[in-house]
Parts: sequence; C-alpha cells; structure tokens
Amino acid sequence: MSSLNTRLKAFGFGKRKSTASIQGPLPQPQKNQHQQHQHQQPTPYGVTHSPPPQIPQQFPSPVPTPPPSSSLQPQPQTQLHHQPQPSPLQQQPQQHHRQQQQQQQQQQQQQQQQQQQQQQQQQQQQQQQQQQQQQQQQQQQQQQQQQQQQQQQQQQQQQQQQQQQQQQQQQQQQPTPPPQQQQQPLQPALQGPLPPLPPTSTSSAVLPSVPATVSPPPTHPSSTAFTPPPAGPQPFGPSPLGIQQPSFSPQQQLQQQQQQQQQFLAMNHNVPGAARPPSYTPGYAPPGGVPPMGGSPAPGAPRAPPSQMAGGPPPINTGAPVAGYPPQMHVPGGPPPPMAGGPPGYSGAGAPGYGAPPPQPTGPGAAYGRPAAEVEGSSRSKAQLIVGIDFGTTFSGVAFAFATNNEAKEDIITEWPGAGSYTKQKIPTVLYYDQYQKVVGWGPDISDALAPTGYPKAGVQKVEWFKLQLMLSGNTYIDPINLPPLPPGKSEIDVAADYLFKLRLAMRAALQKTLGEVFNREERNIRYYLTVPAIWNDAGKAATRAAAIQAGFLRDENDNRLTLVSEPEAAALFCSKTGLLKLKVHDALLIVDCGGGTVDLIAYEVEEENPFTVAECTAGSGDSCGSTALNRNFSNILRTKIRKMKLPDGSKMAGRVYAKCIMDFENRIKADFRNNGQKWAVDVGIEAEFPEAGIEEGYMTFTNEEILQCFEPVVNRILELVRNQIIAIQAQNRTLQNILVVGGFGASEFLFQQIKLHVPPQFQAKVVRPMDAVAAIVKGAVTAGITERVITHRVARRHYLMATLQPFKEGYHPEAYRVPSLDGKDRCKFTRQIFVQKGQKVKIGEPVKVSFFRQVAPGATLMYEDILYACDDDVCPEYTKDPRIKEVVTLTSDLSRKNLEKDFERMDTPQGTFYRVYFDIYLTLDGSEFSAELVCQGEVMGRCRARFR
Repeated sequence: MSSLNTRLKAFGFGKRKSTASIQGPLPQPQKNQHQQHQHQQPTPYGVTHSPPPQIPQQFPSPVPTPPPSSSLQPQPQTQLHHQPQPSPLQQQPQQHHRQQQQQQQQQQQQQQQQQQQQQQQQQQQQQQQQQQQQQQQQQQQQQQQQQQQQQQQQQQQQQQQQQQQQQQQQQQQQPTPPPQQQQQPLQPALQGPLPPLPPTSTSSAVLPSVPATVSPPPTHPSSTAFTPPPAGPQPFGPSPLGIQQPSFSPQQQLQQQQQQQQQFLAMNHNVPGAARPPSYTPGYAPPGGVPPMGGSPAPGAPRAPPSQMAGGPPPINTGAPVAGYPPQMHVPGGPPPPMAGGPPGYSGAGAPGYGAPPPQPTGPGAAYGRPAAEVEGSSRSKAQLIVGIDFGTTFSGVAFAFATNNEAKEDIITEWPGAGSYTKQKIPTVLYYDQYQKVVGWGPDISDALAPTGYPKAGVQKVEWFKLQLMLSGNTYIDPINLPPLPPGKSEIDVAADYLFKLRLAMRAALQKTLGEVFNREERNIRYYLTVPAIWNDAGKAATRAAAIQAGFLRDENDNRLTLVSEPEAAALFCSKTGLLKLKVHDALLIVDCGGGTVDLIAYEVEEENPFTVAECTAGSGDSCGSTALNRNFSNILRTKIRKMKLPDGSKMAGRVYAKCIMDFENRIKADFRNNGQKWAVDVGIEAEFPEAGIEEGYMTFTNEEILQCFEPVVNRILELVRNQIIAIQAQNRTLQNILVVGGFGASEFLFQQIKLHVPPQFQAKVVRPMDAVAAIVKGAVTAGITERVITHRVARRHYLMATLQPFKEGYHPEAYRVPSLDGKDRCKFTRQIFVQKGQKVKIGEPVKVSFFRQVAPGATLMYEDILYACDDDVCPEYTKDPRIKEVVTLTSDLSRKNLEKDFERMDTPQGTFYRVYFDIYLTLDGSEFSAELVCQGEVMGRCRARFR
C-alpha cells in the first residue's frame, strides 16, 4: 500500500479519502464526462465549471457527481476490480460521433417534414386544378346548352316564317286567268347556211364546226335560240318544245307560267340576273327546231350551222364535288381528275334544270370545289409547306418555306447524308448501281460504292447525266453516244425516279429534324414545285412528272400537289423578290439560265410594278449547251492525250489518269478558267513520265489553249442565243433593262465576261448576276409557290393541233386521204385544226376553246380517243401525217352515259340516218405543262394532262 501511494505521489497525486469517508452510495461511471469537461472554462487561477448543457429527453439524465476537490487523490485499491472508466480523450470522439448522428437524424426528420409539406401543397394544387377544369367544363356545357337553345329558337322562327309565307302564297293564288304576256323569241347567236354534212366517223377523227378559228371562251356564253311558251292555258296539243302537255287548273297554270318565266330568264344571259343558257335542261330545243327526244326536224325549219357551238355554254360539271374533285367517270387508262385552273364556269353545285341552283363561285378555286390555296395565284388562309426542287443535270438542291404570306423566307437544305460536317446547297446528281441493279450510292452518300482507292468497286456502275435522257425525243443537239449508258433493264424514268426517291428520303429527314412535329402534320399537304428547262418538250415534262410520282412525291397520278416550273421563270421570281431588278412598266428583262445540261432564255415584259407582274414578250429559246458540254469536250481532249501514252487496252493506269483529270476539271478548272494564259497541272498519282502526253513528275499539264477549246464552241452557242433574243426584243420596240445570268454554269467568270463583252455596247452595263446565282433557281421555285401569280401571259413555243375531216377539194387534197361519208360527200382526213399557233400569246389560266362535231351512226359506241399534236416549225404543215408533226397526248372521252337518240341531233338523209354529236375541247398551256378537256352538253367527258404517248 505504501508503495502504491509513493507511486501516486510521484505522478503528482495527493492523498485521497478512503471510500468509507464518502456518504451515500457509490457513484456510477459518468457517460457524459467529456461534455462536462467541454463546459469547463479556464480562469486565471484554474478551471471552473459552467452549467452542464441541456440533455435531450430521449437520453437518461446522468447521475450527479460531487464536485471534484482542488487536489485529485487516487481511488482506494478496492476500486480497481471495477471496469476502468475511459479517459476524457477517449470518450470525446465517441460522444462527438453520437452528436453527429443525432444532428443527421434531426435533419432527416426535417427533410421528411418538408417533403410531406410539399406533397400536401401539390395535392392541394391538383385539387384546385381539377376544380377549375370542372368549372370550365360546366361553363362549356352551359354555353353549348345556350347555343342549342338559340338554334332551336332560330329554327322555330324559320318554321314560323315559312308557314307565314305559305299562307301568303295560298292567299295570293286566285282562280283568275293569268295575264297575257308576250315574249319576243331570242335570235340565235350566229346564223348562216349549214355546211356540207360530214361523213360518219367512229374513229378518232373529228370535224370542225367552222373554219379554223381560235378564240378563248367568252366570259358570258352566247345565247341559244329559244321561244318561250305563249301565255294562257293550253289544254291539249304539242307545246313549242315538241312535248305533249296535259291540261291544268288555273292555279297550276299560273305556277307553270312562273316556272317557265324563271327558266327563260336563266337561259338568256342578256337578261339582268340571268345565268348561262343550260342547253342540257329538259325541254331544250336545239337550233332549227329539232325535238330533243328524237324524231325528224320540223318541215322547212332551217338548221342552225354548227358554228353556233363555238359560242355555246362553257363546260359545267353537273355533279357535287367529292373530296375536292368534281365527279367523273373512270376509264381504265383514262385521263386524270381535273386540275386547278380549268375552264371557267365549273361548279360542283349541280346544273340548272336538274333541281340545283345556278353555280355561285365565291373566289378562285371555288369553281372546282377546292380551297383557294389549290389554285395558282390565289391567297391562302393558313400556312402551307412549300418545297422547291431543282432537279439538275449535274447538281440538285431543295429549299422550303411556309406560305403564310408573300414575305415568307426560303431556306435551303444544306445537311445531307454522307456529307459529314460539310454543308452544301447542292449535291451531285449521280447514282451508283451494283450488278443486281440496286442503288448502293447516290449524291453525296457514295462511301459504300467506292473502293479504298476512291474508284467504284468491282461490279458497280456510275450513272450520271441521266436527266438529259428524259428529253432526247425531238432534240437534235444532244448526241446519245456521248451520254453515259443506263443500267441494263432501267429506263431513263426509272433512273430519275431512283434518284428522286433518295432525294425525297434525305429531304424528309432534314425537314423532320428542322420542323419536328410540324412536318409530320403537314407532310401529306406539301406542295412541290419542281423545276424543268424551258426548252423541254412536252414528253420530257411528262417523263419528269412520272418519275416524281414513281419516287413517291405524290400519292398517285391524280394528286395535283406537284407543279412544274420553268427554270428561267424561277430565277426571275427570285431576283424580282430580292430587289436586284429595277424595272418599270413596259421594260424588258432577259433571263439567261445556264445550267448543267441546258441553257434557257426567256424575255419578260413588265406589265405592272405593284403588284409585280410580267408577261413573256418573246418565245423562249435555248439549247443543250450547259456545263456538261464542257465535260464532253474535255473528255475528248483527255482521251487523245491518254492514247499518246500507248498503254494496253484496259490499263488500270489509263483509267486512273482519266478519273483524276475528269474530277479535277469538274471541281476546279471549269469554275476557275479565265483565259489568261494559265496552265493547269493535275496530280494523276503515277511515277512514270509520259512527256508526249504531258505527264511529268506525276502531273498531267493542260495548256490554256486546250481548256479554251472546251469552252469556245459552248460559249459561242450561248452568245448566239443571247443575240437572237436581243434582236427579238428590239423588234417589239421594248426597252431591254437587264440581262440576268443565273444557274450553276452562270457562275463561271469566263462565261459571264464573254456575255458582257459580246452584247451591244448599250447593254454591257446591264448584264448582271445575283450574288447567289447557284441557288437562284431552287429559291425561285419556292417563291413560285408563295407569291401571287407573277407571270400573266406566255408565248407558245409550238403549234398545238388536232386531226379533222374537211370537205374534199378536187385537185387540192391528196387522193390517198379521200374518205366517204354518210351524206354522200367525200372528206379529206388528216387535215389539221390548230388550237394555238407558235408565237401566240396565251393567257395563263384561261383555256382556249375550239368546237367540233362528230357524226355517228345508230348503235355506234360513244368512246373515243383523240390525238393532240404539236409542231416546232414556224409554219405548220397542213396534214398531221407530216413527219414534222409529233403526237403529244391522247385525249380519251367516254360519252356512253349519253343517250344517242335522245341527247343528240338526228340527221335523216337519203343515205341513211345518223346523229350529230357536238362537243368542245378546251386547251390550257401554262408554259410548263399541257392539259385538255372534252366537254359535251355541259359535262366534262374526258381530261388529260400527262398521259403522253
């Protein structure tokens, strides 16, 4: 024990009281001693104790301990057998950790409380929203109930008014004789002797009603001879219309007379408020007193000449429109449904005389039962997605805009598959086919078609310039030998459709990325404007439309959402909108569109400044002298140089040199050539040298003179076309204000400077080129779909005609063309009837009408095919069998629903009985497409637009 005390003193501890001196029970070990030490505050004299901190309720209160004495004494030895207490330094980390756990628990509880509060707030908000929705629904139901009540009240009022009107009518009807009225019979519009009767014809030949006359349909048709019934009762006997009439009571006679008076007013357009003469109404008597229900003409009654048909009623559709189209018969392989801008007078409201009121068109397009947006030049009530497509020979592009008004901005698609991060306004017009005729590469996406060397893989065929093959028919400039061959089993339409299909898929992806859900909603209503060269013939335009349909741009051939726009017209529309042109009324503008395959020229005359409208003042011209002609010329020079290398046939080295040079000419030399003496070196990638071929140190060199040989013949042809157009403009005493050069080839600086240098000096400063000449065409195509009609008249570039039968003239007509007729008089077949002459100005949207009649034997079928022809010569030959006259389109007509004996004029002659079937043909030319309609007795019996032979 003494040794223990000695050791304690050595550590600085004094004596401790023994356990026996402590009153009360032995204190328990303290659990929160480190907390007590934390509240000890130092003083200058030692350590003092501060009040212990507040202890949470969830923990038991510590047992109070007596305050320590000023000197610490060691515990007696009897305390050593207990568990030793941890020192304050050991207890402090443990208790600090517990405090952190308590704080974390408190924070978690607070977060849970906050989350509960937020959930409660959200529930309250949802309840409030539901209450608001219920209130809105209740309000809507109340409004609907009010509207229904108002409608019921209006219906009741209308019923009351109708009852009152019926009562008034009953009161007004009195059994008194009707007043005597005298009406002067209407005079026929045209009078004259009846021409010789034509022969019976069940073929496609037709007869003109008058000598060749071409005139647009009048706004109001001429009146047709008609004699109103005399006043007063007619108990029995034939009426003036040749129909037996029963007797009527005085009230019925009055009603009948009022109806006849109204019918008479409707048939006489000269009477104020009257509609067009419904020649197809019941009881109508054709000129000459021929009964409508058959029978012989009245004895001694003069027959009206067929020339009266030229002033007859314009076509009237007698059925209600279905899905925006007037109803029509369907003949296998027959014409497509009607198109916008047809002959005036069409209506889907029914025909007068058949229980329907006269048509009341309310605006453009109403005549066809279509919305106004469907008609060219009409205003639009809502946004419509317009897509312009520049389908070029070497490069193509796509632009789009929303047609809300004339201020819409055109956007060009610049992101294409396979182009990577590069943006391009136009992409190559090229395809790659494998041996199975499957497209493995197109446009910019050609990685799968090329080998690592950059050349097509084995069995892969590159096809380009296929657009030119769409217009080979009738073109004398293009040499088919110089055009790349098409894949086996593929036509030019198939290849063009394959490319347009790939273009459409890429366009859809780009528009979906740009427009999102708007594109998905508007895709079925997109209107497409596809550009074509102005010099293309009708067959080339029809082939382009067929390729677009096959590519999926349209649902079928009846879909009218595709419009063909000539490339110069698109350029003029774009430049007029950008403000580049400063033109006044009667000023002339010459468009020179230099593209990859063709060069087109059109001259316009300004008709109005605001709104800006122009008319073609000369017939458009052009030729296939685009930039591809440069490629053909360069290819000939290159082949000559390669032959000097004296390599074996099929040499890969020769093919590599050829491909390298062609690519460099297309991408660099053609655009940068300026005829300044520069030499052009092309890296052909070979180590061998062929000085005789111009290959040294791996480069083939082309001199300035060699490149000039490629340009000279092509540029000279373009300069000739420009000079001829300037001469034609000056011949009409027009002031040429601007010569606008556009197109991809138009971006060539050499070509642009040559045009400025070779035009007359007074016009050199007027040769201009837009900043964005390459994109002018595709942007102008979109502008054509946005703006109101800008071009009002076009100049026909060809004669359009049909084959007819004319009275045979001895010594004049060829004997081989003589054919007999039912009336015993011979006719001459294959004589042409011209609709539109070359160089004639034709108003857009106004069809040209020519009347015909066909003589039909009893029992003959009433289904016909009439061929329409065209001629490019300035003077049209007289007979359609001349090789210079080309077949353009077949107009199929079906009159089988007509009753031959009841609906047509009967002709009794010594040679027999036959019927004369009158009909009109309406021809519409808008400069980019051709359309025709056959109308018989006010009904459209046949249509054609693009079914080319």
